[in-house]
Amino acid sequence: MNFMLLKWLYMMLSNNLIILLATIMMAASCNAPQQQPQKEKEKEPDVTPVTPVVTDTRYVKDLLLRSEILGERVLYSVFLPADYDKDTETRYSVVYMLHGLGDNNNSWNGSYLHANSEIKSLESAGLSKMIYVYPQGFSSYYCNFYDGSYNYMDMFVNELIPLIDKNYRTIPDKQHRSVTGYSMGGFGTIALAEKHPEVFECSAPLSMSVRTDWQYMEESQSGWENQWGIIFGGVGQRGEGRITEYYKQHCPIHYFNAQNKEQLSTVHWYLICGDDEKNLLYANDELHCVMRDNGYDHEYRVVDGGHSSSVWNPALHEVLPMFDYYMNGNNIWSPNNNSDNNPDVNIDKNEDGVFTSPKYIEKGTGTALLIVHKNELTPSVLDGIMSSAIYDPRFENGYVMLPCDVSQKSLTQWMEYWDAKYPNNKKLVLGYGEGAAEALSLPSATFKRSYYINPAVGETFNVVKDQDIYFCGTEDDSNYMGMNALYNACKSKGAKFEYRIIQASDDPAYNIVSSFNSIKSYFYY
Repeated sequence: MNFMLLKWLYMMLSNNLIILLATIMMAASCNAPQQQPQKEKEKEPDVTPVTPVVTDTRYVKDLLLRSEILGERVLYSVFLPADYDKDTETRYSVVYMLHGLGDNNNSWNGSYLHANSEIKSLESAGLSKMIYVYPQGFSSYYCNFYDGSYNYMDMFVNELIPLIDKNYRTIPDKQHRSVTGYSMGGFGTIALAEKHPEVFECSAPLSMSVRTDWQYMEESQSGWENQWGIIFGGVGQRGEGRITEYYKQHCPIHYFNAQNKEQLSTVHWYLICGDDEKNLLYANDELHCVMRDNGYDHEYRVVDGGHSSSVWNPALHEVLPMFDYYMNGNNIWSPNNNSDNNPDVNIDKNEDGVFTSPKYIEKGTGTALLIVHKNELTPSVLDGIMSSAIYDPRFENGYVMLPCDVSQKSLTQWMEYWDAKYPNNKKLVLGYGEGAAEALSLPSATFKRSYYINPAVGETFNVVKDQDIYFCGTEDDSNYMGMNALYNACKSKGAKFEYRIIQASDDPAYNIVSSFNSIKSYFYY
């Protein structure tokens, strides 16, 4: 081998060795910690397929809508009529059911809500067959964001509803489409229908997550910005700066005004809230007053309970029949709850109109129930209240019922008058209307417990911490502002209270006795 050939071989081996070493060093540098952050890789569009889950022949979960408006996928679940696949001709009304914050499109049929079971129970009682749609709402409150960055409401109206009408045998018009939802879904329920009254026949928010203006102004900064400001604007603002014009265009307390009445009155409204709510009943009750002030027909209920399924599940037993009434003409529900219960009864009373229980007569003393009114209760209604109490086991102990018409003498004078004739060791008061106003003006210690029906509230009234107060009325009672004021006072003062609003009938006497029945379970001695 000559010298030139050896030199060439040496050069080739050296070059390969250099390349090999360089390759090893480059690989090591790739595994070493980076001194500079890598540029974030752009997210690829989510194209992961979703396989619908069929839990029974009627309920299909996690169907997929690819939204061009939102630029992301939206899941929804559907509950169909029992014979949907067999009867291929019938078309159906549609109910959209919206979930609360932190929940999803399957939450209506999750561990604590059982909508499909409630629907089946109602169908066995005569509810019409309908299609139920449960859409994914994220944390949107079902609204368009103020800056146009996330237009959920547009997606709902322009993509989701047309998709449902295309893929299922719906009756695709306003008259046969309604919406309900709880908490955040309650806000979406009313916002969708108030912004698009041409789309929905009925709207029934359950425990609607809404605040009064003063509640928004007092919200913590993080609470405001993360939950509300990002949607309605006003991020970084405090106090009145949070009450933006965009917010007013969505908040029902502002939107249900006289100017919008003509278009909003084309929707049938139903509101319900529990009296044990921490914050939400303030705003729901205020909205009821705003709707009353501006002449909006609506159903309103205040029931026992907090922010839970113990309110929402039972509510479906009235909400869905109401939807059925307006969408399908089914009469298992009525806007006027006429009952055969007649307060015109005759009971055995003393010559002065007083009823005494047998145990009171035996003991010669007991508990006095003062029924206070201002020439507002007829003798037959008084008899209806007394008879309702007589047949209730809570009234078996010694008691005497004492009518007090404060148009004749003051309540203080009545108490002195009755004390002389009917000795008692404890006083309860049941005040109606203007009579309630007089009872509320007396010192809170006057009565062991206080009960009020359709209470009028004067400029000054006494509510103190731990006082026992129970009050009720119907949705169309004249003193709705008084009940709202009494609720606010009980809540702010820390009184022990129960508050009820029940459905009204077109029989005023029946309404009074029904209101009494709704709180009489709290008549304990």
